[in-house]
Amino acid sequence: MATDPDDDYGRTFANVYDDWYSLDFDDGAAAVEVLARYGRDGDALELGVGTGRIAIPLAARGISVHGVDISPDMLRRLRAKPGAELVGTELADMSDCDLGRRFALVYSVFNSLFCVPDQQRQTACFAVAACHLAGPAGRFVVDHQIPDAVNSGSCVRHVHTGPDRLRFSLVHCDPVSQIMERQTVVVENGGITRYRSVIRYVWPSEMDLMATAAGLTLEDRWPGWQGGTVRPDTQRCISVYRPDTQGTP
Repeated sequence: MATDPDDDYGRTFANVYDDWYSLDFDDGAAAVEVLARYGRDGDALELGVGTGRIAIPLAARGISVHGVDISPDMLRRLRAKPGAELVGTELADMSDCDLGRRFALVYSVFNSLFCVPDQQRQTACFAVAACHLAGPAGRFVVDHQIPDAVNSGSCVRHVHTGPDRLRFSLVHCDPVSQIMERQTVVVENGGITRYRSVIRYVWPSEMDLMATAAGLTLEDRWPGWQGGTVRPDTQRCISVYRPDTQGTP
């Protein structure tokens, strides 16, 4: 069977993902708290569940969580963790799947939507979310960054240092296609390892159009899991969508 290009991220990052991005990273614990409130009246579905960084602690809160991911490597890491038995998983493309059931909450966090680097298929992810929502009370929650200082060409970003490790990213961005290629370089123990990823970033206004095409409408938007008001200098968004029961005028 041919390899799936969408699984490049999983094959590349599965072994280091949990070391780099623990639950404490990027307010993950607060994310679990908010998602638990939205999912308290029914089951939850995570699109791009990965290694279960959010799904497992959410399930530990008593929410019935199911997750889909295109990467068998990521799902293997999830299943090896304590608490994995609480999360149902499906090896599937989150832009083209039907689990045959409905959920009170569908969510995609930590830029998972960006890992589908194609506008048409990103739009399809919203359609997948919409068809899995359990009626008007269902909600689709998307957590994503707003790219700052996007310019064409290359630059160095996200420098992380430690006693025995240096990690930084070489980022090349095409602002027309909104494709961002990242080469993450790790210098450790005298050796150098490179990790490549390709994403397509999406602006909030474009995301709202994707939602409209799927029959969803924006209900709320915050600059982080703690709430607040989105401002011009905001660098991330939590967007909450609900079914548009009014329809398009």
